Amino acid sequence: MNTIDLELVARTGAILKPCLKAKPDLDKRTIERLKLLEKYNFSFLLLGLSPKRLILEGRLFDNEQVLPLLLHFAHDDVHCRYWVSEIFRQWIIFDPERDGFEAPDENRVTEFRDYFFKKYAHPLIEEFRRFVALCMIYPNVSNAPSGPVDMVWHSFILCTNEYWEFGRTIWVDAPHLQPDVKEQWLTNAPHPFEKTSFQNIHSQQSKPSARKRKKK
Repeated sequence: MNTIDLELVARTGAILKPCLKAKPDLDKRTIERLKLLEKYNFSFLLLGLSPKRLILEGRLFDNEQVLPLLLHFAHDDVHCRYWVSEIFRQWIIFDPERDGFEAPDENRVTEFRDYFFKKYAHPLIEEFRRFVALCMIYPNVSNAPSGPVDMVWHSFILCTNEYWEFGRTIWVDAPHLQPDVKEQWLTNAPHPFEKTSFQNIHSQQSKPSARKRKKK
């Protein structure tokens, strides 16, 4: 599968028709942007969603959305489960930073990549397209994608030039979201860039015990 030659565009009307059915009074500008969304080719996102380099070289941080996706689908997919276990086995036994990664057969990895694209990446990208459309027709509603679709969004954000142009021409009111942190201890934690607080935290952690040793 050549991801460069592949086109990931929606069928004509696949996005616009449901949106008009939900909101018949859409303005002309939004309708035009929805048409552009249908025609937008997301195939470049496959490069960031490919598990191939992760499996062959153990490079966790090149395509950082891949491992969470593999872990998510490994619950119900024996192929994803096998390759996740293989990745962790390699990381436990070998040190990829020292060229110690025992790469599996590349043909098998390519076969799995194509399987992963067809079964998961392509549908997730189209689901992301529908999520964008939802945000466009309901800009004042707090919309949240599923975890896997959110990984597609993260991957898109890393393509900075494409994401900027997409936001300028199509998703002009894209939401800017902050991480949703649930940990209670962070609620009252000092700001990490407040010098005095930062010093206080670390001085308390590294402060030696005040108890005196008993003389023999």
